[in-house]
Amino acid sequence: PKRSREAAEGKTPGLRAGACRPGVRAAGSAAVRSVKTPTSPLSRRQWLLSSGATLAGLALSSRLLNFEAQAQQAAEPAASGPVRARLSLNENPFGPSPAALQAMTACLASGQACRYPFGEATELVALIAKKEGVTPEHIVLGAGSGELLEKVGLHFGLAGGEVIHATPGYVQLPRMLEAMGGRVVPVPVNARLEHDLDAMAAKVSGRNSVVYIANPNNPTGTVIEPGRLADFVREVSKRTCVFLDEAYLDIADRYAERTLVGLVNEERNLVVARTFSKIHGLAGLRIGYAVTSPKFAAVLRRYGGASLSFPGIVAATASLRDTGFIAAARGKIVAEREQFTALLRELGRPSAESQANFVFFQTGRPHAEVQAAMRREGVAIARTFPPLTDWARISVGTPEENALARAALRK
Repeated sequence: PKRSREAAEGKTPGLRAGACRPGVRAAGSAAVRSVKTPTSPLSRRQWLLSSGATLAGLALSSRLLNFEAQAQQAAEPAASGPVRARLSLNENPFGPSPAALQAMTACLASGQACRYPFGEATELVALIAKKEGVTPEHIVLGAGSGELLEKVGLHFGLAGGEVIHATPGYVQLPRMLEAMGGRVVPVPVNARLEHDLDAMAAKVSGRNSVVYIANPNNPTGTVIEPGRLADFVREVSKRTCVFLDEAYLDIADRYAERTLVGLVNEERNLVVARTFSKIHGLAGLRIGYAVTSPKFAAVLRRYGGASLSFPGIVAATASLRDTGFIAAARGKIVAEREQFTALLRELGRPSAESQANFVFFQTGRPHAEVQAAMRREGVAIARTFPPLTDWARISVGTPEENALARAALRK
């Protein structure tokens, strides 16, 4: 009864003051079972915030979950002939580790796919917690890190909160927050196409809910100097929640120095997100996770979400245990990326200093023209990223795909 009453009043049970939470109220799943629909306009809003919005938000989430692919498809120019090099979605074209493939095959061959993977999910969470140096209570699994981005956007958006984010940048969290009634505060990247941390900090106010930082950034691929970013997180997290999206960090130089997951143990208002979709080569299986305080992890779990697949869970577990795979995959990706950057230097095209599995470069022409011209050569590149509408992002593919793309770029 107390939990239901707190949810009806817009309170989040068990969440300490200053934790990652909206400034007004949050949705509690306990209220779904015990709060009746009121009739007055004000009480209807309170009920929505405490119960029904959870369901509405998750329904919206299911439509937005693959928004990047949907946006890319909508932006594809009409062209005849097949796509021979899909370099538009930042996938790892070299695929999963042999251990992950073997685990998936064994799962299917043994008939386990007809079972729910509850025990296997617990094993994966324990393995992730050990890797990150936290307890299992700090970990929240998701269908890729995208689902976790949307849960955080849903959580703060329902309270009319704000998100401060870089532009151009990845906007899955901002789009969800805005769709739920929140406010988006974009901050342009600096001259080096990096997050402008000073400008972002200046935007933090009493009503701010979350500062979103993708490191490396998408679409620019740039990273933030680790000491500078750590200082930013320590200071800003005193006033609001900070969400660090480290989806591409495994590809960057000096990973151990750059990751800030260790700050979670300092009870900061911090969420660190990771995914198996990028360097692990498991984009089609949709596995990701967030590392945050146990209290905020419990809040995110109450929003429910996608049910992860048995093959995906065993593949992610096997991939984590294949300690040599990450280094090998990174080496191949970086070698191919450097061939793109070398070509861009030769062609005199400015580009961002990428630490991810893609490059972002200035074309000197409207993006639509370049995208259409590349498509005629059988190469699909990414959609446009306003406000830099004469820049283009191209992902690293297989050596054969990259050779085709480089020939098309020269042409």
